[in-house]
Amino acid sequence: MNFEEALAVFVGRHVEVQQTNQFIQGTLASSSGGILAVDTVSNNYIPTAQRVNISTNSVALVRILPL
Repeated sequence: MNFEEALAVFVGRHVEVQQTNQFIQGTLASSSGGILAVDTVSNNYIPTAQRVNISTNSVALVRILPL
């Protein structure tokens, strides 16, 4: 099992993704092809909700939030 396959189990859950230069919160939409797709929520840093695609190579940490 690789990193993408491990995260695919958590599709639909709220996550926090940390990269060296940014922090993203939202719902994990997909994990495949070297890309994590996260549906973000509106906050001070991202004024509108949107889908963010993140390269798995640039991910430092993924935190799966409790239900």
